[in-house]
Amino acid sequence: MASTFMGIELGKKGVIAHQTALQTTGHNVTNAETEGYSRQKVVLNTQHPLYDPSLSRPERAGHIGQGVKTARIERIRNAFIDDRILDLNDSLGFWKTKNEFLYQVELVHNEPSDVSLRNLLDQFWGSWEELANNPQELAVRKVVRERSETLMQGVNRTFDQLKDIQNNVDFTIRTRVQELNNISKKIRDLNVEIAKAENLGDVPNDLYDTRDSLVEELSKMFKINVVRNEKDEFIIFWKGEHLVQGGHFEEVKMLPNPKKNGYVDLYWGETNNKIDVKGGELEGLFDMRDNILVKQIDQLNNFTANLADLVNEVHRDGFALDSRTDRNFFHYIPATDQANGDYDSNNDGQLESTALFKIAGNKTLKLQDKIGISGTLSFASNRTGGPNITVNYVPTDTVQDVINKINRSDAEVVAYLDHRNRLAVKAPLTQNDDYKHFLIRHLEDSGDFLVNYSGILNASGPAGAYDWQRTGAATALQVGDKNYTVTPLYDISSWVALDANIKNDVMKIAAASGTDTTGAGDADVMTGVGDGSIALDIAGLRYKKAMIGEQSTFDDYYTALISETGALSEQAKLEHDTTEQLNLNLVNLRKSVSGVNLDEEIANMVMFQHGYNASARVVSTMDHMLDTIINRMGV
Repeated sequence: MASTFMGIELGKKGVIAHQTALQTTGHNVTNAETEGYSRQKVVLNTQHPLYDPSLSRPERAGHIGQGVKTARIERIRNAFIDDRILDLNDSLGFWKTKNEFLYQVELVHNEPSDVSLRNLLDQFWGSWEELANNPQELAVRKVVRERSETLMQGVNRTFDQLKDIQNNVDFTIRTRVQELNNISKKIRDLNVEIAKAENLGDVPNDLYDTRDSLVEELSKMFKINVVRNEKDEFIIFWKGEHLVQGGHFEEVKMLPNPKKNGYVDLYWGETNNKIDVKGGELEGLFDMRDNILVKQIDQLNNFTANLADLVNEVHRDGFALDSRTDRNFFHYIPATDQANGDYDSNNDGQLESTALFKIAGNKTLKLQDKIGISGTLSFASNRTGGPNITVNYVPTDTVQDVINKINRSDAEVVAYLDHRNRLAVKAPLTQNDDYKHFLIRHLEDSGDFLVNYSGILNASGPAGAYDWQRTGAATALQVGDKNYTVTPLYDISSWVALDANIKNDVMKIAAASGTDTTGAGDADVMTGVGDGSIALDIAGLRYKKAMIGEQSTFDDYYTALISETGALSEQAKLEHDTTEQLNLNLVNLRKSVSGVNLDEEIANMVMFQHGYNASARVVSTMDHMLDTIINRMGV
């Protein structure tokens, strides 16, 4: 027969089960605002009944219930929604990062405003136009000086701010990688703790929540793949490598890259293999640092180098009020102190190459003239590892045709006629990370176009070629150092300034042209203090398509830079807002499944309280029944 105390046992089990349910409900209520918490639910099952069918089974009603038991405390979570959020998080992190930093770049350019670089450039050109009309006025010359200084300060400020953003991005990368390693270590530790609890038969729901929250943090940094279906291990893959595998995690190292000014690249700690970062905040940060901001700084340097060079080129041909000529207007620091351009390209202390930015011939040409000769020009490629670029010319080609062929090729130089109608070749921004910007590497002509026709090279063929990979390469040129410019010191936008002579004395600003009385090819006598033709030539640079590699004016080039920045920023904001909304929808969907509903929990609390009270009443009633049997039967 059943035990006399079976009723008390039934009540006790009910009390324990409902007490567990009440505690779980209280746990839900107190964590209603806890980020990453998943609602928990007590699953109640009936105890195994009495009796099992058998030959020894008592002759009485069988399968008598033995009460309730707590089967498990279940975490309410939808793995499909979790995986969708993880997939979306890397895009959200990527666009959020780019949106934030591109907005900072927009603030640097500060368009439109009175202090923007484009507005300062307009004022600079306007001051030269005024000087061309009033070359004898000292007040006008002072305006030229002040506006030129302001323009250069604006260039320096723009560079400094862009560089500050780039440095900040690199610092953010370092910080994120430290966080990455810390989070990976925490997940590893949680994996060990969870495995121990599971081996004891427990279900550590709160530890699962903590681990899932950390995984979501990782998914915002980069694109990960999570494997949850392994019985004994929880695995996180990144780029095909095990970032976390059960009780092991692989540390990510940061090593400075000398080709990137010491900015860090990422490597696996155990194999030292470089990590090609994809997805998430880290890809956005690397894209900003190594692509967008590098391009911004390069384009600013391109703008500055050509502005300084062309203004100096014209200004050196002009005469100041002291009748002196051959002065730079902008301060120019060459990459080497050797006048012939001999250069230490690998920083080993030895001169082993030649660094020239621009080379001009000594013959006056006309764009519409037919050249009447044939041959093949050879230039270095502007792409990493590319073969030399060849350009063929024929007798029916005009000078303009040959220039167009050069500029439409993938050569690392562009050609144009300078203000004295001499053929000039310049090195643009290189697309080769191993080479320096603004450095001509190879000039060769199988015919006579670069030799006797334009007066750049001394001789035709490979023997007469200019090649930068040796010292004294300038000896291959017909012209002297007045006709070529040495490559500027790195990041010209950071140090360009008004020349000290001009800054200290506005009378040294050259506005007048001169005449060549000796036949040496250079003007040696000033035309007159009332002449403003050189100032007019400098002002005319505003409308000249002088930006090498772009074939646009200075104004158009900088406007294009601003427009590109705005387009990138607009795209980043649109993508971020769209991705953020999609993410918010998924998060809200997950909250509807896993989130704590206080109204529902209060209703459960009342229900479980009643169940607890009823179970306690069963115990109390059985106690009274036993008391009657034991003490009141009158035995």
